[in-house]
This record gives sequence, C-alpha cells and structure tokens, in this order.
Amino acid sequence: MKKIILLTLLIVISIQTINSQEKNEKDLITSGKWHIEYMEMGGKKMELPSEMQKMNWVIFHKNGKQEGIENGQKYVGKWEFDKKRRIIKTNDLDGIAEQKLISVTKNKLIISVKEQGSEMIMGMKKQ
Repeated sequence: MKKIILLTLLIVISIQTINSQEKNEKDLITSGKWHIEYMEMGGKKMELPSEMQKMNWVIFHKNGKQEGIENGQKYVGKWEFDKKRRIIKTNDLDGIAEQKLISVTKNKLIISVKEQGSEMIMGMKKQ
C-alpha cells in the first residue's frame, strides 16, 4: 500500500514539474530582448562583435507578436511556441521558419535552425 501511495505521489509531482517547466520556457522566451551572440555551423562557431549584436535582436511578445532588427533592418512578425516539440515557429522577414529550442535560461536562449539543408545553432543573450 505504501508503494502505491508513494508511486502515485511521485507521478503527480513529475507531471506538475513538467507542466511548470513548459510554462517556464515560454515565460523565459518572452522575458526580454534577445541579442544574437554567436552562430555555429558545421562545428565552426562565429562570435558576433558587440556592435553587430546591437543590430541583431528579437523580442517574442506573449501575445504572439515578434519584433526585431536583423542587420539593421527593423521587422515585425508573428510567433508561436509548440511546447511538445519545443519548436519556436516564426513568420517574419525570412518567411515561415521552425526553430528547435535547445535551451533557455534567464539570460541565454539557444536555438537550432535548418538553413539550406544544414543545421545552424544561434546563441542569444539578454543585454
């Protein structure tokens, strides 16, 4: 009997933790302005100079609006988060794109994007 109660309690706690993490990921994604810090392709990591970071940023608003600057050009788009697949789907200057969420913390956002058949990893930070 103790095993059943313990197992039930463990399952309930696990489900609450998973739900909290999913909600927390979206809250973190929408928590501010993300500046592109680096890009990695084919195992080669390229750090962006600080002046380029200032010209390449994105904000994911909670209402699904997306705004940013890419190479100095301002844009507005839409976005949504598929928490099961951990995909950020955007519709902006580049058209519709799916970006796999690798990790997100209070100050770092790392995503993976398929570009012309190759995977590109983008690391972003809040400034």
